[in-house]
Amino acid sequence: MDYKTLSNGHFPMDYHMHTHHSCDARDSMTTMAQAALAQGIHEIAFTEHFDPKPEDICAGSYDPAPYFAELEEVRQQFAPQGLTIRAGLEVGEYHLYADTIQPVVDAWPYDYVLGSLHWVGDNSVFDADYFSAHTPADTASAYFTELAQLARHGGFDVLSHADVIKRTSFRVYGRFDIADWEDVVRPVWQACIDNGIGIEINTSGLRLEVGQTQPSLPALKWYHDMGGDLLTLGSDSHRPEHVGFGLAAAMDLAREAGFTRLCTYERRQVAQWIAL
Repeated sequence: MDYKTLSNGHFPMDYHMHTHHSCDARDSMTTMAQAALAQGIHEIAFTEHFDPKPEDICAGSYDPAPYFAELEEVRQQFAPQGLTIRAGLEVGEYHLYADTIQPVVDAWPYDYVLGSLHWVGDNSVFDADYFSAHTPADTASAYFTELAQLARHGGFDVLSHADVIKRTSFRVYGRFDIADWEDVVRPVWQACIDNGIGIEINTSGLRLEVGQTQPSLPALKWYHDMGGDLLTLGSDSHRPEHVGFGLAAAMDLAREAGFTRLCTYERRQVAQWIAL
């Protein structure tokens, strides 16, 4: 396994990106790859939404065949320019829809699979009405309890935007501090560590009112101090202008939390360690 040092000031990766193969994005792989090159990013993953829950806005929209056809074209186009493009997927509620998800994951040559939780029962984590009808303790406890179940089930490589509820929590309650929920976050991290699942620093929250990465520094420190060492970075970009957004801040947070390296993936295995 290679161990590479980042010495040129460029970003090592953006491992959470969406193109028109996701229901909530419109741009081509070429457009997003060009944006990555413009930011000096060496490696990206197109992690399209695969959300089997019938109520989800993306339910039934993902088709791996055209995704992989376009992916091969852009790989050939951008490889001479020094950009590595990984085949990725962002899967929602894996623990509940494994019978639907697993055949797709097994049938296609993915490099990197994100596991996400966008629903708690029948409640979307982006539904302000759900949060307004419940206390912060209710929504946080329900979310992180379900997230631990997702991590214990496994089947994916990296847990995505681990405290994504902060987006809606902040809008509804006016604050979100992960330190309030340490007792329910640590079991999530333990399940990840036990199953060899990594976490990402997702920078999309920096573009929103909450102004925080997902997760933020305290939770990153817990994961590191508990022995977690698999870490990636992702902008969660759905538009080219968001590619690479906040990655410098994410790298600073990773260092502050005690991490000395990031990891990349190929064919569902750690491919390289990159020194921070």
